[in-house]
Amino acid sequence: MSYQDIDVRDVATLLKRENLVVLDTRDTSSQRQGQLPKAQPASDHVISTLMKQRRTNPPVLVYCYEGNSSRDLCSFLEQLGLSEIYNLAGGWKAWLAQGG
Repeated sequence: MSYQDIDVRDVATLLKRENLVVLDTRDTSSQRQGQLPKAQPASDHVISTLMKQRRTNPPVLVYCYEGNSSRDLCSFLEQLGLSEIYNLAGGWKAWLAQGG
C-alpha cells in the first residue's frame, strides 16, 4: 500500500489516534515557531525509533512546508516496511490557513 495524501480537514480525526506518529520535516527554526500536535522532528534518531516499532505498524503522518518534500520521507518509510503513512497535502501552510 502506498502512502496517502490527507487533507487538513481529515488531520483532526487522525490526530485522535493514540499511536499516531507525526513527523515534521521542516527545519528546526520553523519547528520552533509552531508544529502540529504530537509532532516530532524527522531526525535520524526518531526514524530509527520508529523502525523499531515497525512490527506494530503505527500510523505515521508526515508534513513539511507545502506538502511536497514530505513525500520523499513517505516513500522512504514505505521502503522500510511501514504501510499506514499519510502525507499532509498542502503541508504546514495549509494547516495554518485552516486555522491550525
